[in-house]
Amino acid sequence: MNSNIQDNTLTRRPEARGFRVEQLLQEASDGKLRVPAFQRPLRWKSKSVIDFFDSVRRGFPVGELLLSRDHAKAATVSFGPVAIESKEQPSALWVVDGQQRVTALVATLLRKEETPRGDFWSIWFDLHSQEFMFLQKREAPPTWIPLNVLSDSVRQLKWIRNWSFSETRDDLVDRALELGKSIREYEIPAYIVEGASESVLRMIFTRVNTGGVDMRESEIFEALYGDEGDKPIRSAVARLCDLGFGQLDEDLFLRCLRVTCGLSRRETIDASTDLPPDSISRTETAFRRAINCITLSAGIPHWKLLPYRLPLIALTAFYDTFPNDDPRIDRLAAKWIWRGALTGDHEDVTDARVNRLVKQMRESKNPYDAVISLLSHFNNNDLLALQKNDPLREIDEKISLNRASGKIFVLGMLANCPNRQTGPIQSSLFDDVEDETTGEESATLDTKRFYRSLTDEGNLGSDCVIRISGMEKREFMSSDEQTLSSFLLNRECIEHLSNDEIEDFRNTRRSILERYLQRFVADRLGDRVDVRPSITSIKAVQ
Repeated sequence: MNSNIQDNTLTRRPEARGFRVEQLLQEASDGKLRVPAFQRPLRWKSKSVIDFFDSVRRGFPVGELLLSRDHAKAATVSFGPVAIESKEQPSALWVVDGQQRVTALVATLLRKEETPRGDFWSIWFDLHSQEFMFLQKREAPPTWIPLNVLSDSVRQLKWIRNWSFSETRDDLVDRALELGKSIREYEIPAYIVEGASESVLRMIFTRVNTGGVDMRESEIFEALYGDEGDKPIRSAVARLCDLGFGQLDEDLFLRCLRVTCGLSRRETIDASTDLPPDSISRTETAFRRAINCITLSAGIPHWKLLPYRLPLIALTAFYDTFPNDDPRIDRLAAKWIWRGALTGDHEDVTDARVNRLVKQMRESKNPYDAVISLLSHFNNNDLLALQKNDPLREIDEKISLNRASGKIFVLGMLANCPNRQTGPIQSSLFDDVEDETTGEESATLDTKRFYRSLTDEGNLGSDCVIRISGMEKREFMSSDEQTLSSFLLNRECIEHLSNDEIEDFRNTRRSILERYLQRFVADRLGDRVDVRPSITSIKAVQ
């Protein structure tokens, strides 16, 4: 072997392990976490830091760290505004790849100020809106919590005790505790190399940062567990297309598999882990039941119109635990889906939240107890007041399917069963909706394929109707009252359109939509739920 190649080769395989955020913070506090001189300057601004923490909170993958274990001299180690006096370390961890992420964690969570503000790492979390915020100069609103108090549970509890809402807002206190736990316990995968020279580390750093596109988690899974080129997840997702729910994201299926089979993210990308032999088929079966509930009972025909992903993940685990086919259970689950969508409660899809829901369901004696435990989270008296995603707001706004309220608005129009004058639509309204969404790109949807505007002045909610393939604007002009009513229109609307009286059209359509959507929302929320078990289930128990 060429001597130059020998000099630039690792003598042992890298160690693969995971670090919880609290472990990384402890390593940094102890002076064991170091940054080599060849690292590039910090590039992340406040938005990147906020997106990173939002991904951690939601349980999204944030990439691996690459660390080198080696000797380090005593030094002052800086992570943004945080300076740590570090003693000599015989076995320090040098950050070869992941400097921006490590700095975001240390600079945000280990800073000492009571009111961090003014730099990229002055990140807070609004417990009311559940959004990460950057504080520059002003005073923080009372519902904001600084992320640096989340670095350890004792510090967080002290902050909560002195907080103005500690005695009056149990919901916000619970949300704060959940946030701290989800961040501290989030695990970041890492590779650790030992005995590498600086030239080897520079070579690794260059190749990692210029070597191409990162693999998705599902691609890693299939590379590890696929048999001779088989793609088990891709095949399962392809089979699920026969339900007409659209081409689902493969990483979403993998997350459902993890939840259903009780596996951590590390276990599904660790070649040494023995997966349950039926993990794919088991998840696919439960996934199929969850989709049927969402489409048939909740009336959500396509996954791009699902306001939040939480129901799909949680219900896959639910139907894996309770596989019996009971329409009443499906109706109760649909009520839970809609209450979570309209109130915004299902926006939180962190691993901690999902694991808590699944544990709650699996501790139940039967499916009725399980689904009622989900519904008990909502106070019937507060439902109408807590509508974060009221579709009425979309009437005078440009519709966006990147907002839950926009999806709910479209679902409301669909629920009125729009049909052409020639007769009911025989095939799916979405037969020609293309499914080309993969990974993060799926956040940008081709919304024109779900609805169309009847005016030339934008996509305000009041302008739009459900899009039916081949049905042009001129067909509405000659439609009968029954057809117009199915599209939430009337003859007065059409006359205003014909005369190009756009504002008059919008005013008339607004009144129609307001009356209809109020009834739609009230029906989806429901003022009471029938929790009595069915006769079939009683007989099954006996």
